[in-house]
Amino acid sequence: MAKYIIREAHDDDIPNIAQLRIKIKEFQPIELEKYILYWNSFIKGNPCSIQKVFIALNEDNRVIAHFAMVPFKFRKKETPLLGGFVCELMVDEDYRQELLFPKMLLRMIKEYNKLSVDFLYSLGNRTEVVRAYQSFGFRIIGKLAVYAKPYKLTGMAQHFIKNKILNMLMKPVLFLAEQVLRLRMTSRVTGLKVIEISRFDSSVDQFISRVQKRFPYCILRNAAVLNWRTVDSPSRKYRILIIRDEGEIIGYIVLRRMHMKTFDVLAVVDILFSPERFDAGRALLNAAHKTALQSGVHMSTCLFSQHDPLLPILKECGFFKTPETFSLFLHEPKGSSPHFGKDTFDKWHLTWLDHDSV
Repeated sequence: MAKYIIREAHDDDIPNIAQLRIKIKEFQPIELEKYILYWNSFIKGNPCSIQKVFIALNEDNRVIAHFAMVPFKFRKKETPLLGGFVCELMVDEDYRQELLFPKMLLRMIKEYNKLSVDFLYSLGNRTEVVRAYQSFGFRIIGKLAVYAKPYKLTGMAQHFIKNKILNMLMKPVLFLAEQVLRLRMTSRVTGLKVIEISRFDSSVDQFISRVQKRFPYCILRNAAVLNWRTVDSPSRKYRILIIRDEGEIIGYIVLRRMHMKTFDVLAVVDILFSPERFDAGRALLNAAHKTALQSGVHMSTCLFSQHDPLLPILKECGFFKTPETFSLFLHEPKGSSPHFGKDTFDKWHLTWLDHDSV
C-alpha cells in the first residue's frame, strides 16, 4: 500500500496542484501558468473569501490528489443560503486504487457545516463519479440538458459518422443546411440596444434585484459575483453583452469560445432577462448568433433545465436538446431540515455559470 497524507492545501501547494492538473489525460489540456491563474481566481479569490481544499501528498511530497469546495451565496425564494460547490476533483492515475477521493469527501462532509455552509452541491456528467457521490449521501435533484445550436454540420458529421463514403454523400446536403442555419435569426427587435461591456457595474445589481425574484432557486448574482466568474478570471476570455431599454439594463449574456470534447464551441455561459421580456432574450441571442458566425465555431451551447422559464426563447432561436446531460446532486447535514427535494428541481435556475469548467 502506497504511503500518503491528506491535509488542507496552502498557497505554496498551488504550483504542485497545477502539475497534477496538467498530468491528468482525460481533462482538456491547459498550460501550467494558466491553471495557476484559474485556481487563484476561482478558488482562492471567491467573493466569500472562504474555501476548503484538500490535497494528498506521497512520500516524495508530490501532490497526488486534490478536491475543493467553493462557496456560492444562494437564494431559496427569500431565504439566503450558502452552498458549497464541490469541484476540481483530481487523482493521479497511479493512486486511483487508494480510496483517496472517498477519504477527502468524508472529511469535506464532516467539516463543511462548521464553515456555515448549508449544503454541498455539484454538477456531473460522468455516471461513475455521480454514483460515488451518492454512496456518501448525496442526492440527485434532477438533470440538466446541454442545448446546442449547430453551425458547421460538415465538421460535426465527420466526428459522428466514421464512414468516409457516407460523409462524402452527405456533404452537399449538409452544406445547404449550414447556409440556412447561418441565416437563421429571430425577428429583429427595434428600440433595444445591445452593447459590449468590459466589466459589470452596480447598474446590473438593480436589474438583477428586479428579475431574480422570478427564479426561486439560484445562486445569488450581482456585479461582484459576475465579475469574479468572468472578468477577474485572467486565464479565460469572456465576452459580456448587455441590453438596455430607455437606459435601463433589461438583460445580459456572457459568452466564451472554448473547446468541448473535439468541438470548437461558443458557450452561452450565462444569460438573464425577465420571462416577460422575451424581446430582450431574442436580441441577446441574435447578438450571440452573429458572434458565432464571426468566430466560425462548430456550434453554440448552453446548459438549462427543461423547466426554466427562459428555455422557450432559446428553442425559438434554434437551440435543440442534445443527449448530453448533467446531474445536479447535493448533500445536506444529517439531522437538519432539508432545504431541497426532487419536487424543487423545476424551480432551479442553472446555467454554465454554475459549472467550474466553463
